[in-house]
Amino acid sequence: MLASPRAPPTVTSQPQESWESMLPGPPSRNNFGSADLSPHGLLAFPSGSAISIVDIRSTQLLSSFPIPPPPSSAAPFVTALRWSPLPLSRHLLSSEPSSSHLLLAAGDRQGRIALLDFRLKSAILWFDTDSKQGVQDLCWAQARPDSYLLAAINGPSTLSLYNASTGRCVWKYDASPEYFSCVRRDPFDSRHICAVGLRGFLLSIVLLGDSDDAVVIKELQIPTDSSELVKLERDAAAGSSASAVSSPAAAAFPKYVARLAFTQQWRHILFITFPRELVVFDLQYETVIFSTALPRGCGKFLDVLPDPSNEWIYCAHLDGKLSTWRRKTGEQSHSMYSLEELMPSVGTAVPSPSVLSVLLCQSDSTLENIGKNYSDIPSSPYLREDFDNPFDFCYESNIVSKIHLISISDDGKIWNWLLTAEDLSDTQKDDKKLGLVNDDHKLSLPGPNSNTLPSSAGQRDLNVGKQWEHCNDNRSRQSSIFDQEEISMKASCPGSSLAANEKDIKHDRQLQFYNEISKQWYNTFYLAQN
Repeated sequence: MLASPRAPPTVTSQPQESWESMLPGPPSRNNFGSADLSPHGLLAFPSGSAISIVDIRSTQLLSSFPIPPPPSSAAPFVTALRWSPLPLSRHLLSSEPSSSHLLLAAGDRQGRIALLDFRLKSAILWFDTDSKQGVQDLCWAQARPDSYLLAAINGPSTLSLYNASTGRCVWKYDASPEYFSCVRRDPFDSRHICAVGLRGFLLSIVLLGDSDDAVVIKELQIPTDSSELVKLERDAAAGSSASAVSSPAAAAFPKYVARLAFTQQWRHILFITFPRELVVFDLQYETVIFSTALPRGCGKFLDVLPDPSNEWIYCAHLDGKLSTWRRKTGEQSHSMYSLEELMPSVGTAVPSPSVLSVLLCQSDSTLENIGKNYSDIPSSPYLREDFDNPFDFCYESNIVSKIHLISISDDGKIWNWLLTAEDLSDTQKDDKKLGLVNDDHKLSLPGPNSNTLPSSAGQRDLNVGKQWEHCNDNRSRQSSIFDQEEISMKASCPGSSLAANEKDIKHDRQLQFYNEISKQWYNTFYLAQN
């Protein structure tokens, strides 16, 4: 159980009705770009000291409520959010509805961590945090089959594990002078989490229980160029900014970001981004198997998002772009294949708003894999008419994959992007007759939003020790059907009112919502339907 037997604290705040009908305000970098998308399609993101919950599938604002402020103090910014990993309750004979899947862990700038109930719109548990330093990131880890621990990065270099039932801290690790940036859970082993620092320090943690002596750690170091970070630290020290030294990484260095992500394609493999470097790291062999620097003209990395169903990754950049990286056939190196704008130039303010966070909709890949495994099902006219149906790619022979990406910008807008991978092998047969494709099947993609850039990094032999364990033989066969050189990547914003942009936008009947800033910080929730 994640809930606490202790009585919830008395909450004195504005009436809930005043928070239900509007979003409280636009998010900012003071919220550390925190947001989380549950497997059920619920998007949680902070705006100042309040949290908003939106249903992505129906594009409806479900709720917006503030976190109670500390006594005799202003409400601090919410800086970290993470949905509970518990699934829907399967107790069919239970008389009371369960809300275990609607629990949300939230941390703020004053170091407080609360477990919130989405239905009650209040905290049911306050964790016993002894630090007033802000919370950088949160992550759930399974200690036992029936219990979870909450991992939290407090301040610049402290990683703590909290019991989710009692709220007590059971383990703590100090990595100073390193700055922890983020912590993530292994999709193959829910007991395993990893945290990465701005200087390349990597901490691997495996939970064998929920006690202090049941935590197994491994300390690793990833070689990376941190000369820019050294300069930023020197400037902060020269400015006599003592608060910057004790602040979380996102507060001290907001534009120096390090992120890691596990891939669902291979065990033991991490994708890690530093401001200007992409690294592929093998945890089993404790070595870097690929690294490459960003080409000139590309903005710094903001986040890395591996595709859950295919062997390519998406990287968000601070300048509002989204790059797609694909593994080269027969190699372990990756190269940038496309570069798209996440902030259309038409209909936006000048200067252009900044992208704060990006999220992939994992439920799309789950349904897509089901559709691939059962692609021989009888055709249905109802499926054909619904473009947003995840099974519709079965009837479009050249569509390899579709997945939705959510981006949140600091002007208060939430963008729902459709990332589409299209197989060009059929069209190349016709283009070859016209002389548009060479004999080596390489196609030059037109358009200002597509850039193909070679990788300059090293590579590792595929047959050395068979170091990558593939998680699914069927998935391996499916992904090998399509030649990597014959896939076109497209990013579109279906149903968007900003139709006059440079992309080939495909319209469907999906509702597009956005939140505009007004002079009085009053935000109105719009629904537009094509």
